[in-house]
Order: sequence, then structure tokens, then C-alpha cells
Amino acid sequence: MNYQEALAYIYGFTDYERGSKYTRDRNENLLRIRALLALLGNPQERYTNTLIAGTKGKGSTAATIESVLRAAGIRTGLYTQPDLHTFRERSRVDGELISEDELSELVPVIQAEVERIQAEERYGPFITYEIGTALALLFFARRQVQHAVVEVGLGGRLDATNVTHPLVSVITSISYDHMNILGDTLAKIATEKAGIIKQDGIVITSAQSPEALLAIATIARQRNARMIRVGPATQDPAWREVEAGELPALSYRYQIQQQSESGQHFTVSTPELVYRDLETPMIGAHQAENATVALAALEALRAQGIVWTEDALRRGLASVRWPARIQVVGHQPTIVVDGAHNADSMEKLLETLHTIFAPRRLIAVLGVNKDKDLARMVKTLAAIDVVVLTRANNPRASQLEELHALFTEHAPHVTVYAEEQSNLALDRARSLANDTDLICATGSLYVAGEALRWAADHGDTQAASGIEGIDH
Repeated sequence: MNYQEALAYIYGFTDYERGSKYTRDRNENLLRIRALLALLGNPQERYTNTLIAGTKGKGSTAATIESVLRAAGIRTGLYTQPDLHTFRERSRVDGELISEDELSELVPVIQAEVERIQAEERYGPFITYEIGTALALLFFARRQVQHAVVEVGLGGRLDATNVTHPLVSVITSISYDHMNILGDTLAKIATEKAGIIKQDGIVITSAQSPEALLAIATIARQRNARMIRVGPATQDPAWREVEAGELPALSYRYQIQQQSESGQHFTVSTPELVYRDLETPMIGAHQAENATVALAALEALRAQGIVWTEDALRRGLASVRWPARIQVVGHQPTIVVDGAHNADSMEKLLETLHTIFAPRRLIAVLGVNKDKDLARMVKTLAAIDVVVLTRANNPRASQLEELHALFTEHAPHVTVYAEEQSNLALDRARSLANDTDLICATGSLYVAGEALRWAADHGDTQAASGIEGIDH
């Protein structure tokens, strides 16, 4: 089996990342993936791991934890999704993508066991995500990883990654997303994500909504798990619940010292000490929060024998790279790529763009998946100057006519253009922009990936350096 044949096999299953409806019985998920991993020798039991759920920030947090552990000399695995350019981005060891040859060797091993399970007809069909998860966990074992950082795909309770036994469970920011699957309230969404909390375990969370936090705390109490909260130094939105004894107080607090388009410096107060002048190239207050979550998780790991030093912490934070998160790919005009994909993340994106770059005009190149809360996202963008609507090369992409109608209804002061292809949308945006304007390509990671490839084609070396193959 060559690489293209291996990819064809993986994508031959139902792929809900590229489809729009989730119709299968999710309650079979863990049974099916456990059966597959058992036949593969339970590779997930050959190394320790950290498991990360959340609506936003889980990829950045995972990348930061992995970067610090790698700086400490620990052999790391990193599993994330979706990818920007190639399926191989989802599985990394010591920062390097799984090779085409390795993937081609492992897929037939998985295929044989999948066919055994399917022949028994005990469960419904596998999906692409489950095959990818099994592939990553097996890859880590074959490469003798010491600690894997594993990002949850959707929710948590019934996600394929929840068959692992993490030393630390992490739940990043909670907001409205995938409501047709996870629930229509923050409490329901948080409860699904809190399903990764293990009996007598540790859960670290940066959730801010009291509604979400109370749901997480309920699961933590039921499982006798210790709950550690992360938040800003200046306030705690859940202070009333803390005073009432319903939630623990914030124990990891961050304060931003300096921000620029090259990154930020910040201080973190922990239960035992203060880390001053930490540095990350990740931009935005939400990235200082993600880095603080990573630090809290790292301290919990160190208490369980995963050893790292402050020097490794500082080097790992300073060297972390996670593309398409407020990534600058051009100047005069400034061009930024970001994978914001719901109203809450869009709001934080706009706040950061105005704070860091202070553009004369803000021009958005926007492509959104149709299963999102489109009206709420459009309302968030009502104050921008210009939008060029587009569609990623993905069946889930929303129709331009629908988006245009929503801007007419909810953001009538925004000048709207439309281009079906993202490269043409970016060309149009650049033709409209002056040197002091800012163009931001956003709305989904699929649009972000296409924008990075456009930037690479137009001479941005950093964007080009992050592209190690293109599968789609």
C-alpha cells in the first residue's frame, strides 16, 4: 500500500469533518475504538498522556505542552486535528510529522483488524476520525514515545481519544459550538467535555462561564477528581460561586506585560511561586490563557514524575509554533490568518487585531462552515469595514448567498464582496486594501489552510515553512 492508497482507505470511511450531519449512534464510539485498539495490542497503554478537550484553544495548549516537554528532553507524541494541509500533521513525534512511509506501513495493520471487527457485525461502521486516532496511538507506541499530548476531536465523553488514561485532563475555553451534537446550553456542552475527567484524577480548566464551570465541577465531584482553575489576574467571573463554596478559587492567574505582533510577555502566579516575564510567540490574551493552562498541566505532570525545568519551560514556550492562530503573513497591508470558527473566537480575534495592529480599516476574507451559528458570527463582525465572502474547498462550506443575506440583515454597514475561491477572495481583498489596512482570512481552519498556501505562493517564507505536503 502506497501513501495515496493509505489516504484513500482512511478517507473511504464516513468523514464528519467534511460532511455536515452526524447521524450515527455515538454511544457505540468507545466500544468500537476499544475493540480495535485491543486487537492492535492496546498501544495507548505503552506511554503516559495528557488529554485536552475544549471549544477553543485546545490545539494551542496541546502544542505548548508538547513543546515544553520536548525542550526537557522527553520523547513526545502530539495528536491534533483537523489538519491544515496534510493528514500527516495530525500525528507527530518529537515535533516531526509521521512520514508517508510510516503511515503507509501502519494503515494495512489497522485495516486488517478493522475488517475482523466489521466481519463480526457487532458495531456500526468506523469513521475516518476513529481510524486516524488508532493510527496516531499506534504510531506513538511504535516510535517509543514517553508522553503523548492528545487533543480531543469533538466533545469528550464519547470521543475516540477518551479510551486513553491521562495523567491530567484539560478543558480549555467553553463556548457555543457543535450544538446539534453536544447540546444547546453551556452546561450541556461542558458536561460532554467533562467526560474526559477520570476517577481520582486531575482536571485543569480555563472555562470562565459559571454555568460551564459548575457542570465541570459536578463531574469532578462525582469522580473524586481535583479541579484546578486558570484565569486572569484581574477578575474571576465565577467569584460568587467561589464564595458560595460551589467552585474552587482560581489558582493559576496570568497577567500580560507586553504584546506585539511578534508575541507577548506575561507573568503567571501559581499556588507556590510566580513565573515572571514568560514569553510566547502566540498572539492575543487568549493565548496567554492557553499558555497558563499548559503551565498548570505541566506542573501537575511534574508532580507525577514527568520531569522538566524552568529553563525547559521558558525555551518551550518561546519556541512553540502553531500555525493559523493570528499568524502574520504579509505587511503593507498587514495580512493575518486565523482559524476562528465561532462567534466567541471571532470576538476575541477582532479584539486582538484592534489591540495589536490598530488598522485603519479591517477587511475580512470570510469562509464559514454551514453547521455553525452563522447569524451570531455575522453579528460579531458588524463593525468591520469590508468582507470578501468565500468558500473553502469543503462540502461543509456555507453558501455565499446565505452569508450575503445574513450580512444584509445583521451587518448592513459592512461592504460585501464575494468570490467562490479563497485565492481569488484574497486577491480581491489585497486589491481593495491600502498599506495601513489589515486583511484577515478567517472563519474556519479550512479557509486558514488555503490562505496559508496562498501566502506561501506570494512569498511568505514562514507560511511556506509550515507546509510539509498538501493532501487537499
